[in-house]
Amino acid sequence: LPCHVYPVVQLCLCLCELWESKEMTFDIKKGLVNTYLIETSQLLSQDNCCITFTSFTPISQSPKVAFTASMSNTEDTHRGPFSTETKLIFDKVLTNIGNAYDPVTGVFTAPVKGVYYFRYSGSAFSSHDMGLSIFKGTARFVSSYEYNSGERNDQMSNGAVMELDVGEEVHMRLWIRTWIFVDPRYNYSTFTGYLLYPLDSTSV
Repeated sequence: LPCHVYPVVQLCLCLCELWESKEMTFDIKKGLVNTYLIETSQLLSQDNCCITFTSFTPISQSPKVAFTASMSNTEDTHRGPFSTETKLIFDKVLTNIGNAYDPVTGVFTAPVKGVYYFRYSGSAFSSHDMGLSIFKGTARFVSSYEYNSGERNDQMSNGAVMELDVGEEVHMRLWIRTWIFVDPRYNYSTFTGYLLYPLDSTSV
């Protein structure tokens, strides 16, 4: 805006309408952008459409939520095959901003209502099949399956966008009679998720 007035306790905005409150973004100084809920205090001049705002309340920032985890072991090995479908616990945390992922249980719990993205990658020796699924609560959401190819190694990945309410959980499962490779160094098999954007009760 062309008519900033410093210090920041006062801003002069060239507007032709007077609003009781407005959420706006101001470039207070070069390279500094902040968002405020601005309360109008008085109309200075109708001729130049200049309004002075003196009450500033910072709008809460979007929460930062992101994680990537792998599985730890001291040597190359595998998880599975098991006689039942089994929850995978990615206990080797690589990133966990917001601490919404629990490496003890292998469960991500949504801290805010929002739209999230989840992705997994899997690696396995080809002497067994490999089947993986992302679960939203108790419901299977997306899956991948790699049949025994006869090659040395198999790779797979998949991902999905989910709308989650606060407290809803997401985890990974290994299919019955399949396995997944675990290595101590390269993190071939991973589970990743992050918040794309929060939603409120008025969001469509």
